[in-house]
Amino acid sequence: MKVYGYARVSTQEQAEEFDALNQQVARLKAAGATEVLIDIESGRNDERKQYNELLKLVQQNQVDEIIITRVDRLGRSVITIHKAIDVFVRHNVNLRILDAPVDPNSPFGWFSINQMSGLAEFESRLLSQRIRHGNNYFRQQLKYCVPPFGYTKDENQRLTPNHNIHAKSGKTYFELAKIIIDLTLSMRSLKDVCDYIYTEYEIVFSVAGLRDWVKNPALQGHTAYFFRKKKGINREPIINFNTHEALITAATVEAIQRKLSENKKYRSSATSTRGDYPLAGLIKCAHCGGSMYRNLSRHKTKVEYIRCVNYNKPGKYHCENSKCTRLREIIAQTIAALCENAPHLIEHLEMQSTTMQVTNTKDIDKFTNELSVLRGLRSSNPDIMEAIAKIEATINTLSTPTRIVDRDAFENAKRKIAIASQATFWESLHDSELRSALAEFVEKVEVDSSGTITPTFKLPLTLSSMRP
Repeated sequence: MKVYGYARVSTQEQAEEFDALNQQVARLKAAGATEVLIDIESGRNDERKQYNELLKLVQQNQVDEIIITRVDRLGRSVITIHKAIDVFVRHNVNLRILDAPVDPNSPFGWFSINQMSGLAEFESRLLSQRIRHGNNYFRQQLKYCVPPFGYTKDENQRLTPNHNIHAKSGKTYFELAKIIIDLTLSMRSLKDVCDYIYTEYEIVFSVAGLRDWVKNPALQGHTAYFFRKKKGINREPIINFNTHEALITAATVEAIQRKLSENKKYRSSATSTRGDYPLAGLIKCAHCGGSMYRNLSRHKTKVEYIRCVNYNKPGKYHCENSKCTRLREIIAQTIAALCENAPHLIEHLEMQSTTMQVTNTKDIDKFTNELSVLRGLRSSNPDIMEAIAKIEATINTLSTPTRIVDRDAFENAKRKIAIASQATFWESLHDSELRSALAEFVEKVEVDSSGTITPTFKLPLTLSSMRP
């Protein structure tokens, strides 16, 4: 009997500090769960990874029983909980709720679960409302969450200059912030500024972090909220002017904007080809997992080299992989490995090309409804008990997945691999064609500090990957 438990908490703080997650897992295992799936996400989010994995296992008839501590662990929405329980019932999965033992197959159990689901959603909406009111009051008091470099918070949680002494330089953090602003205006690029302040003061800034910092309205003496645009959220910023001592003036802001625009223009143009080369975006550092960028030698031959982007970064972002590997060598070895391993890819493709699918879903739904009616009778009549057993056996038979093969897709993928195994095919391609062709077969290419190149291939038909 396959018994799964499902545990969920909304935040990492609940999991670590309050030990709520461990308590749930311990109770589920004590109740008989052989495996426990865990999510640390809001119950209002239906895209929870392990929750959807649980539903997938149920639909594949790999679960006999599911154990949860409370019904709101499944979700904080009546619709979400109802859909989940409907899936459990249709696939004959027993749901056991430790804090409220009910039978979802019975009318009373169905009514009780819907009441608990409504209460869970009510609590969630009430909490969201309290948080919204609390955040509005927080902003009305001009309080700040995380102060930018150079500032700290006073006893009222408002921004104020940070006059604490920096250990290495002997200057205050507010003075160092002014120095960084001057360096931003005087040095050629933000990267040069980041390198300088790390070497001189051991202050770590990434280029993107420094760019966001100089654009922060707090440096102009304003307390602002929602000034950073977030994907999917279109909300007007709230700016409270002149709430604390400013670090920069309006004229300095304009000068910084001009400087950033010049840097952007210097780094790229309308005809830039920085990422227009074979395997662009697919070459990764074997040590830190970071991307690798293309660089051209200063020699007139302009040989293309690949190097880890984190090698020049300071502090904890630094990677020791200083190896410069020729791009054409990486491409050549990747193509050679693809040609050599094409027969193995085809064998792997044949094993992965079949899918398991339940084809009798309409009949299953009909018998499931009949089974629910008979169970609802709660009768001990032997004939009814025998009928229930027969219907259960019929549902199990119909629910057995059948093996389905997409022959057209399989033959098409097989043909592509066969073509890719010919070295003459790759030699006939220009760089733009080579880039799109390699992207179809290569998942990534790892390069380590010794120059060893390890490609990982993906199959055109499936998401499976294979190392040579």
